[in-house]
Amino acid sequence: MAAGPVRYPIRVLTVGTAPTGPNSRGGMAAVTKLLVEDNDPRFHIRSVPTYVDDCLPAWLWTGISGMLKASALLLADAVDVLHVHFSLRGSVVRKSLPLFVARMRGIPTIVHCHSSHFFTWFDRLPSPLRRAVRAALRADYVVLLGESHMVASSARLGFEVSKARLLYNPVVMPPDAPSPRTRRPLSAVSLGRLGTNKGSYDLVRAIGLLPNDIRPNLRITLAGDGEVEQVREFVRANGLDDTIDVAGWVGPADRDRLLAESAIFVLPSYSEGLPMALLEAMANGVVPVITPVGAIPEVVADGVNGMLVKPGNPGQLAAALQELIVDDELRSRLAAAAYARAGKFDVERWREALHDVWLAAASRRR
Repeated sequence: MAAGPVRYPIRVLTVGTAPTGPNSRGGMAAVTKLLVEDNDPRFHIRSVPTYVDDCLPAWLWTGISGMLKASALLLADAVDVLHVHFSLRGSVVRKSLPLFVARMRGIPTIVHCHSSHFFTWFDRLPSPLRRAVRAALRADYVVLLGESHMVASSARLGFEVSKARLLYNPVVMPPDAPSPRTRRPLSAVSLGRLGTNKGSYDLVRAIGLLPNDIRPNLRITLAGDGEVEQVREFVRANGLDDTIDVAGWVGPADRDRLLAESAIFVLPSYSEGLPMALLEAMANGVVPVITPVGAIPEVVADGVNGMLVKPGNPGQLAAALQELIVDDELRSRLAAAAYARAGKFDVERWREALHDVWLAAASRRR
């Protein structure tokens, strides 16, 4: 492909979940928000959402109109680089049309995988559909959240490893280092969509396994959408209402308050990419107790800046929580190390790496 001269500002069209707002939740929405807030004068960033957390008519309208709007911008030569964010199922379908139009127009493309569930979903597809997904996601560059996704993505999507770019999720670091949380009972928080995959029920079981003289020293809040009522009923059925508060979905202000108050962050997921909530917790000096799935082991080292527990093991999770509850020195040491580690994922470093990908892509414009 003959490279053309790069024109500034580079017009970047990002397509995916709407930025964080009342009808847009989760890690991909948070990443999109940080992306569109980039004020580097070398780039003009435009976001076209194809997904919102809303009623069916709004969901359908956003998906269809977003596909058409993005395609129209590409056809009108209003875009220099197309950067799409995808997870699985309908997310891939909604990106397929803009990607096709971009390739047809010779506009460089970047596909950015946000979900570890993609690989399981892809493997279960019939062979013809796997070929269709592979063709739909063909791009100049593939952005991945961790080293663990590199081989898996290359094998499934059939791209050359030279096209892959490792880009961990970012976090906005607080201006000052957080102070240790010592107030009793200790506060803990779990942020994420409630349900089996996030280990919500395992977490409740683990709290129930804490000795009677230890449990009163902990209060934990489960915040997120998903199986909210089912988890609340499970908490009530286990008689743990005095320890566990199932708050449901919380907005950014309440999330920040919970992180500022908490000493421990718990997320015993069965599968993950790289949770934004994990990085936000570490940036606030909150000790993570988490499972070594997805790219998490690339961020959290057991006993160094957090504690790793096996998925589906409430007993091990309870033991880790108990150790942090009773050992103030350990908790303080891990909290300081978690904060220091989070600094490696600061949003400004992330933007610099993202800019490099955009610049490389723009240089491929035909």
